[in-house]
Amino acid sequence: MTNANNLPVLAPLPWQADLWSSLIERHTQNRLPHALLLHGVAGIGKGRLARLLAASLLCETPKQNLPCGGCHACQMVVAGSHPDFFLADASYGAAVNDEDDDKKSRKAKKSVAPSRQIKIDCIRDLIHFSTQSAHQGGKRIALIEPAEWLNHNAANALLKTLEEPGADTHIILISHQPSRLLPTLRSRCQALFCPTPDHEQSLQWLKLQGISAERANTTLAFTALAPLKALAAANDNQDTLHKEVITVLQACRQNKMDYLTTAETLAKHDTLLVLDWWLSLVHQQASAQALASTLIFYDALLAARRKALSTANPNARMLFESLLIAWIAPHSRIGGT
Repeated sequence: MTNANNLPVLAPLPWQADLWSSLIERHTQNRLPHALLLHGVAGIGKGRLARLLAASLLCETPKQNLPCGGCHACQMVVAGSHPDFFLADASYGAAVNDEDDDKKSRKAKKSVAPSRQIKIDCIRDLIHFSTQSAHQGGKRIALIEPAEWLNHNAANALLKTLEEPGADTHIILISHQPSRLLPTLRSRCQALFCPTPDHEQSLQWLKLQGISAERANTTLAFTALAPLKALAAANDNQDTLHKEVITVLQACRQNKMDYLTTAETLAKHDTLLVLDWWLSLVHQQASAQALASTLIFYDALLAARRKALSTANPNARMLFESLLIAWIAPHSRIGGT
């Protein structure tokens, strides 16, 4: 049984064993919350844990509270076709499943660019889903990932359902940044913090996935010890790209490359990826002597990241130009360089 990233989900990840035990204990004692918020940094396996829980609750023949991986219910969960499992994410509605739609309509809808918002139509369908009886006679599970991508209307529409979900319905929200959620939404969920594994745990797990120790250490360094992020980075050869981006940024800071050329180079790559690596670099180079200017520039990077997330097609070059001007300005020197 695998998820979309071809990672086995028959058991919790090593650093999530205690979390899993806690969830199962609540389930066996009929204390599993109807609205659960799993939060922590991105890339540590929160979504994977939520899918494991969903599969376990829907499995026809669970073994030691884990999904068997072979029953019809498990196979439908893997295929994304289980009638009692609902996934709300930014891609919802992009694929057209209605057989009554003509081919032209399907083609038009499938060509829509991916969004970074979970919209109200998706949540309306989730609300309808939560009011129905389970097709398989058991639980109904809805997963919202990531919850901070709920737009304002969608988040407000969800509040009543979180407070009074249907019988035997569990709604699991995944959040990398819970502070971005509406306070009224957070208050209706039982929050469970998912900690980041330590370096040794992450390193050992990556080695088991076939990643060399040297490469694992490199990718962990620029993914904030998030092992699933590091695995994706290693598989996509992002370590090479990361080195190129950092080299360009440092060259600009040392006046070896002008900011316009640097912005043009950075704009060729994924905007969010570059901003994440830049944030990591600033954090690493920060010093006590330049703390104030570091925080100011760090906040500017975070604001740029929020803008990139909320805009369908951000002008990456202009975004990077404005950041680079601050990056090379004397008053924004990070770490005294």
